[in-house]
Amino acid sequence: NGEESDAASSISNSLARTFSFVGLLALIGATAFRMLVLPRAREINVDIRARMKRRAAALGLAASVLVIVSAFARIFLESQMMSAMPGMQTMGMTDMAMHTRWGRALRLELAMALVALLSFALTTRRTRGAWLVASISAIVLAVTPALAGHAAASTRFTSLMITTDFLHVLGGAIWLGSLLAVMLVGVPLCLTLDGDARWSAVASLVNSFSPVALTAAGLVVVSGVIASWVHIEHLSALWQTAYGQVLLVKLFLVATTLTIGAYNFRRVQPQLVTEVGTHRLRQSAVIELSVGFLILLVTGLLTGISP
Repeated sequence: NGEESDAASSISNSLARTFSFVGLLALIGATAFRMLVLPRAREINVDIRARMKRRAAALGLAASVLVIVSAFARIFLESQMMSAMPGMQTMGMTDMAMHTRWGRALRLELAMALVALLSFALTTRRTRGAWLVASISAIVLAVTPALAGHAAASTRFTSLMITTDFLHVLGGAIWLGSLLAVMLVGVPLCLTLDGDARWSAVASLVNSFSPVALTAAGLVVVSGVIASWVHIEHLSALWQTAYGQVLLVKLFLVATTLTIGAYNFRRVQPQLVTEVGTHRLRQSAVIELSVGFLILLVTGLLTGISP
C-alpha cells in the first residue's frame, strides 16, 4: 500500500508540475506575442491589432490562474509526500511553503503569477505600463523552476545551472508559448478580414514570429546541452539510469518539434499568402504544439527524478 501511495503521489506531482509548465509557457508566450511578435507584424490593421492585444491578455489571465492553482496543488502534494516520511509527520503545507528552499521558490512563483494576473487585468483598461509589468513578471517566473528544481540542488556549477535552466524555460516558453498565442489569438483574428487581406495578415504575423521562434529554439538547444552535460557525467548514464532514459525521450520529442518547426519555416511559410498555405500551417502547428505538450509531460516526470 505504501508503494502504491508513493506511485500515485509521484504521478500526481508529475501532473501538477506539467500543468505548472503549461501555465508558464502560455503566460510567457502571451507576453512574448504582445511585446516581440505583434509589433513586427506591420500589415495588420489597428483594429485587429487592438483585438489581438485584448485576447493575448485573456490568454495571460487564464495562464496566470493555472500557474497559481498548480502551485497550490504542488505545495499540497509535496507536503503530503513529506508527511508520509518517518519523522516528518507534522510537515504541513505552511511548513513546506515557509520553511524550505523549495517553498521559497514556490512563494516567488505565486507572487509573480499574482502580479501577472493583475497586470493582464489592467491591460484590458489600457493602463499604462501594464504589459511591461506583465513581461517582467513573466521573466521572473521563468527562473522559478530552476530555484525549485535540480538546478538549485546541483552540487556542481550551481550558478551556471540556474542560469541555463532559466534560459531553457524562457526559450521554450517564448518559442512554443508565442506559437500558441499566434494560433489561438493571431490567426483566427486575421481570418476575420475580407478577401486576400486575411492571407496577407497571416503571412505578416507568421513572418514576424519566425525570427523570434528561431532565436528561442536556439536558446533551448544550447541551454539543454549545457544542463545535460552537467547532470549526465558519463554518456552511458543516458541508457543506464532512469533520469537518462527519460531525458532521451525528451530529447527525441524536442528533435521532433524542431523538425516540424523547420518544415513550417521552409515549406509552409512561403505559401502563407494562400488559403492552402494557412490551412497547412494550422495543421502542422497543432502537431507541433501537441508534441510540445508531451515535452512538458516528460519534463514534469523528469524534474521528479534525481539526476
